[in-house]
Amino acid sequence: MVSYASIKGEADMGERLKVLIIEDLPDDAELVELELQRAGLKPECTRVETAAALEKALEDQIWDIIISDYNLPGFDGLAALDILKKTGRDIPFIIVSGTVGEETAVEAVLAGAQDYVMKDNLRRVPVAVRREIQSHKLRVEKHKADQQILDSLEEKEVMLKEIHHRVKNNLAVISALLTLQSDYVKDEEAKRMFLESVGRIKTMALIHEKLYQSEMFARVEMEDYIRQLVRTIQETYGPESGKIAVHLDCDNAVLDITKAIPCGLIVNELLTNAYKHAFRGKESGNIHLKLKKDNETEECQLQVLDDGAGLPEEVLAGKSTSLGFNIIRGLARQISAELHMTGHDGAHVLLKFKS
Repeated sequence: MVSYASIKGEADMGERLKVLIIEDLPDDAELVELELQRAGLKPECTRVETAAALEKALEDQIWDIIISDYNLPGFDGLAALDILKKTGRDIPFIIVSGTVGEETAVEAVLAGAQDYVMKDNLRRVPVAVRREIQSHKLRVEKHKADQQILDSLEEKEVMLKEIHHRVKNNLAVISALLTLQSDYVKDEEAKRMFLESVGRIKTMALIHEKLYQSEMFARVEMEDYIRQLVRTIQETYGPESGKIAVHLDCDNAVLDITKAIPCGLIVNELLTNAYKHAFRGKESGNIHLKLKKDNETEECQLQVLDDGAGLPEEVLAGKSTSLGFNIIRGLARQISAELHMTGHDGAHVLLKFKS
């Protein structure tokens, strides 16, 4: 709480106060000035009495405070306050009057006046002036602090955006190098492993590309991401992918990057495995990919089903030495997901995890 002494000290230590008085009676304006001087303030007062004079005064000078009569010949205190508001400037505004009651005082405060003083109690004017000048200083300081925070956040957002852009570019370079290196590999199995690694890197690069393009720098809209990921995998397998129909049913779930990257890698592994193994000897096939999120429980379900050859018993028993399924199990643990797999009538993989 700001004490009266601190308010008085702040005002007394400052420079002279520029006071704009809106008053049609010169004697009343002088009384207000005398009260300010008697309280130890150093006012430089200017009196205006018309709307046009007020507008010009607001254009010509910076004022520390405005003290306005309520009833004026051509307009009133509320109209004066409205003129001030239209300038967009934050200047403490105090109404002084002797002819209106409590209801009008409340109306004036609700309209934006900082205080209301009756003319038969002008001794309150210096107290109100000191308090409102101090409150204005606090508002200005708070605005500066808020602006500094906003500027700092903006700088961090720019930095995060640049980081995602650079990570995406670096992953693209690594992907290109691995692809070039695979051209020199004669062993087909080794070449396949190179290209699978390229696919995983592209999956991670796509996340950073989405984050770079988005206004959210740590969360990913999964529906669009998965659609792009599926297209990338289909392009990798070329003409062979044409006989396999991928059916997507994805809620527009938004996941934190720590969940989105593992999910993307899991989808990559499952789709890649289906393209390679599920439909050998078949003319066509179907893959169903579903991502559902319960907004109340925050539980997500990721399902990949196909009508292909199913999964080997060693995979279902968790004894497979396949790198892809070991990666899937490791990623499932990473996001604390329940992993369920069946494979006797096509492959069905289900993961349940909290978003």
